Amino acid sequence: MGLMIEGILSKYFTVYTQKEVLEKYSIDYGYLSPILSSLRKIPKALIKIRNEEELKTLMDLVNEYNFPIIPRGNGTNTLGETIPIKDDSVIVDTTEFKGFENKGTYIITKPGTEFNDIGIENLPVVPTSFNIATIGGYVAGGSLGFGSLRYGAVWDNVREVTVYTPRGRYTLKGSNVYSVVQAAGTTGIISEIKINALRRPRKVSVARRSFNSLKEAIDKALELIDSAEFISIRNKAMASVIEPYYSWGNWNLIYGINEPDLDTSIPLKEIVTTFAGAYFTVVNKTKVNYASMDITLDELEKLEGIKCLIDAELAKSRNKYFSHTYFLNYTYLPNLNSSKFDLHSFRVNDRVEDDRLKKMISFKKLVDPEDLLNPGKLVTDS
Repeated sequence: MGLMIEGILSKYFTVYTQKEVLEKYSIDYGYLSPILSSLRKIPKALIKIRNEEELKTLMDLVNEYNFPIIPRGNGTNTLGETIPIKDDSVIVDTTEFKGFENKGTYIITKPGTEFNDIGIENLPVVPTSFNIATIGGYVAGGSLGFGSLRYGAVWDNVREVTVYTPRGRYTLKGSNVYSVVQAAGTTGIISEIKINALRRPRKVSVARRSFNSLKEAIDKALELIDSAEFISIRNKAMASVIEPYYSWGNWNLIYGINEPDLDTSIPLKEIVTTFAGAYFTVVNKTKVNYASMDITLDELEKLEGIKCLIDAELAKSRNKYFSHTYFLNYTYLPNLNSSKFDLHSFRVNDRVEDDRLKKMISFKKLVDPEDLLNPGKLVTDS
């Protein structure tokens, strides 16, 4: 792509090509991974989308001139989803494409709306980066988060999603939202989301309990699993880095529940920033190696005896409980029947279950056979 495309875009959009701007938009929170950050390319240009008409115009141009684009919110994902890996990419910033309506049991929102605009107590699942993340970015690239233990993953809560693609506009419902949710913008740029809504308490009581064995911690977690807002199981090494002022046991349970007589009652926003996303905080601080596995609860006890920092975040997806488990400063990973979730891969294929991945690939082939939407991130041939 040469100056011709920049000239064509400038007829419809303000085009940013300053070196410092392109440098900023060439990276996201995936900088945490030296593997992901080493793959980045400097984009060719940046444009900003503010409404549906502009999005349609952009897609008409993409379809006519075949140039690669990368949709982006505030770039708070940690998986390199908005890092350009192909030359001459155009970054499409959707942060000014805002607006929402709260309908009681659901919310209809534009992609650039931020969680603070709506209020995180009104959303079933939110990311640790809710303070700056956009809802469109989270739907496009997120998975779990605070609330996923009770209400499921992002894809469990999106009722409808509308996207623009090089082949037109599509509104997807039911399980067809799997074609877009967590696809990292490889199957379309989101213009509207219909997502579940609720009203949860603004404060949640937090408790910490220590145990000699992992089995004891798991047994207690299973007692709480239907009523807790969140549950984390951390070994002593991990808990001591996150909260060094506590006297921790071999295995520790940190959980939140709506019972006023527990240890403390903490504002919801403080809970999300303090108790979620622990691995990012620790890795950013200590620079140790890290990996993740999605482990079934019946295999979780096999982590006993592994020498590293361990944080097991209990969650639910499509009505099945599991542990989204982080391993830090490890020398080996356990051999378990776990699901793939590669924190150092830009490929959507390396963190999505097979049935959802099939829907993404099928839709990608239909709407973007030239791989112009976030190119290289979703591999369609096996």
